[in-house]
Parts: sequence; C-alpha cells; structure tokens
Amino acid sequence: MPILNVPPPYRGPTLGQGEVPVTGRTVRECLESAERAFPGFRDQVLDPAGKVHRFVRLFVRGDAVDPARIDDPVGESDEIRILAAIAGG
Repeated sequence: MPILNVPPPYRGPTLGQGEVPVTGRTVRECLESAERAFPGFRDQVLDPAGKVHRFVRLFVRGDAVDPARIDDPVGESDEIRILAAIAGG
C-alpha cells in the first residue's frame, strides 16, 4: 500500500498525521484515497480542475513528478511525498 507523506502545513485534514497509507494505482488515485479518508485534503494539493496547485511539488521514490503526469502509475510500496513550496517576496 503506498504511503502519502504529508508536510506539516497540510496536516489539518489528516488530523496531524504525517504519513497516511493510501490505495491507488496512480498518484491521482492515491490523493483521492486521502480525500476519502480526510475530507478537505485534496483541495490543498489539487485545484478544482484536478491539476496540481502551483506551489505544490510531488515526489515518488524521491523523483519529482511532472504535474502533468499525476496519472502515472505508482507501486504498492512507493512513498508519495508532498512538498509545500513557499513563495516569498
């Protein structure tokens, strides 16, 4: 079962959990699995059109995921890491 690694800024819906086991065969399916378990989670990562938010970065097995490729497959033992990119000015 893939594990979703959730950064502290996004742990509100997960009730503080930093690692969430999810089901799914793609990154998107895993994010949707987290949404079913923790309503409100999806909106932090994906916009209403289902695209990755501008300041969110996703990694699978340590490799960056192209935001246009979140429907690519993930393995049963993969870790999906979410990075909350911070913008400053």
